[in-house]
Amino acid sequence: MKTKLALFFGGISNEHAISLRSAAAILRALDEERYEIYKIGISREGCWLMTEASPDEIEADRWQAGAFPCLLSPDRALRGLWLFPPGAAIRRVLPDVLFPVMHGAYGEDGRLQGLFSLSGIPYVGSATQAGAIGMDKNVTKILARSMGIPVVPWVSLTGDLLTSPARACEAAEERLSYPMFLKPAHSGSSVGAARVDRRADFADALHIAAAEDDCVLAEAFIPARELEVAVLSTQTGLEVSSPGEILPQADSFYSYEAKYETNAARLSDHAALLPPEEKRIRGYAARLFRALGCRGGARVDFFLSRTTGRIYFNEINTMPGFTTISMFPRLLTKERTMEELLCEMIAGAAV
Repeated sequence: MKTKLALFFGGISNEHAISLRSAAAILRALDEERYEIYKIGISREGCWLMTEASPDEIEADRWQAGAFPCLLSPDRALRGLWLFPPGAAIRRVLPDVLFPVMHGAYGEDGRLQGLFSLSGIPYVGSATQAGAIGMDKNVTKILARSMGIPVVPWVSLTGDLLTSPARACEAAEERLSYPMFLKPAHSGSSVGAARVDRRADFADALHIAAAEDDCVLAEAFIPARELEVAVLSTQTGLEVSSPGEILPQADSFYSYEAKYETNAARLSDHAALLPPEEKRIRGYAARLFRALGCRGGARVDFFLSRTTGRIYFNEINTMPGFTTISMFPRLLTKERTMEELLCEMIAGAAV
């Protein structure tokens, strides 16, 4: 008997397009003989729609033609997906597993997972608390620091500081020097992030970041290697990959454009590290995964200073991408196929 799998993608976050790419990659990898897949796209306006679109159509954002409304009930007496096809009777489908391949706000940050938990249907990935904490770069840095894991110096800019660039600049300059980075605290894929090389550029960078979030981080610039680790919870414990490395062009950072538009960065799924460095990074990743209460999979990012050799935690992603350039599947498919990785994650689904 096929497993009924409901795959959720899209959403109202600024990472909508990345979610479409991830969903398309997952659909191409899953065996239709093993899974009966219900494809639920959430539009940029927040409309839930059941679609029969192909992976290519989803990736190209042409999935809404012929789609019709659907809802997931939080009422366990009316449990399941309720479908509203035009000109036909309303019907209910009860999936075995929900798979939210959703990135960013309202998909990865615990809000959608709260609805899934209310529904009583097992779902892939971290639960509400882990998603909410993991999505907040400010809180995860505080948590990591409290655990003795080094973090890059930063300043959190909120409230009235976001509407007063001069005061925000003063607050950042009290602890940081130029160059520095400004980034939204609750955004991924480097959306809204910018390097600031001088005071005159601060206000524009703050405006860009604040347009994405009500909390902006000013973070010290450290000449460093950018390393990423994949963590997978399995039936026997945690699997922590060896680190991969982001290799951006000189004097650039791994921006949204570098990731998805200009191919301005190379990815290595094997970072050349000393054994003690790799051991420390993998240990930090496992500790953070457990401290947040993550499940399923996560990608944990680090910096390795080129001048001091010190390791710094950067951020954790509790619903990593599955695109063709995403490091999470690359690091975990050296000895397994993409389908095998997905099947392991689906098998670990829980309410």
